[in-house]
Amino acid sequence: MFESITFFGSNRTDTSKPLDIGALVECMLFYGKINVIAGQHILKQLITYFGIDRLKELIEEELLNITYTKTSTGIPTKTIQGIEHHGILIFSSPQHTYEGELRKICNEVVGKGKIGRNATQKIKNLIKVESHEGAILKETMKSFLDQEYINYSAKNIIQSLIPEEIDVNNMEFYTEEAKDDNIIVNTNIDFLELNQIYHKYIPPSHSTITPALILDHTLKTESELYYSSNNLSEIATSELSTKLMSHRVNQLLKKSINNSKEIHDFQGFIFDEAKSLREAINNKQINLDDLISVLKNSQKFKKWISGVKPEKSLIKDYYAEVTKKTFLDKLPSKSIRWSFFTGAGIVTDIITTGGIATVAGLGFSALDTFYLDKLISGWKPNQFIEEEVKKLLISEST
Repeated sequence: MFESITFFGSNRTDTSKPLDIGALVECMLFYGKINVIAGQHILKQLITYFGIDRLKELIEEELLNITYTKTSTGIPTKTIQGIEHHGILIFSSPQHTYEGELRKICNEVVGKGKIGRNATQKIKNLIKVESHEGAILKETMKSFLDQEYINYSAKNIIQSLIPEEIDVNNMEFYTEEAKDDNIIVNTNIDFLELNQIYHKYIPPSHSTITPALILDHTLKTESELYYSSNNLSEIATSELSTKLMSHRVNQLLKKSINNSKEIHDFQGFIFDEAKSLREAINNKQINLDDLISVLKNSQKFKKWISGVKPEKSLIKDYYAEVTKKTFLDKLPSKSIRWSFFTGAGIVTDIITTGGIATVAGLGFSALDTFYLDKLISGWKPNQFIEEEVKKLLISEST
């Protein structure tokens, strides 16, 4: 339980903040292994937020693993006899190498000259560098030719790109394989009318909705699915990708959704007044040095949590562990409170939870129960919650 999770960009239209840092940090408290698949924009965001030294410390303490993708994927389009043929491509640029991009980021964030060079040297060998695998292309072609899936994907991609309510029920988006092994799209979608709405929110200089753009979003989802599968991990990505993955491989996402709900219920049980660590992180209200210290001290807690069997409830196991050999039975108010939380159902529907993209609407606040450290002997999971996480949040709220 909570062994590993892989993060991707959750916002494809904001290159300055493609990653939900708050969600990332929350998962760092629970998951044994955190993977981030990063291009230049995500890498810059991580360096900007944590700083080189803190990021270096997180990687060295094995609290965070970063994989930089030195290649990109795309949908090249050519017109043959008036018909668009769409391909799938993995490409790289000799002008945009990993070390060159890292140096550029360090120069922009840390400073030019010697300070930028030193920052680059500190971090460059700690980040894993990979290329996109050809297997991604093969699996993407299968998804393109799955007519039910590609039609479903196109409708959800359009809905996610346009903030306004639009009727997609009668839209059709189907594909066929051409003789040159490319894809031909057959659709009744009026892209001119669609882009008149889209460009009210996103400028044409950024993007235009086309069949190729729809295929590209599907390709990116397949790439994310491939990397998370390679890591044998759960997935943290955009709401759009989550919907597409859920539709295609519902069983793989079921574990992620259940664990997110477990974290949500657990924190609602422990931190009753619902102060959100995620919001505090994203609003820069948490002292980063204190945060690093808490994350470094989370190993025992994560070792305990990894031993919770998937079929068990995180809340019930925490409660059983913390209250073992105590006088809790003399405290009726806590028993009443426990009954309330054990009565809550676990919702697994991807639509109602919002997906792993949101990780959960998590809440943290001052803990008003479980002051049991003096009543128990040896290490207990609530020691980490009370002595580390709670103090971090209280110190920032005063």
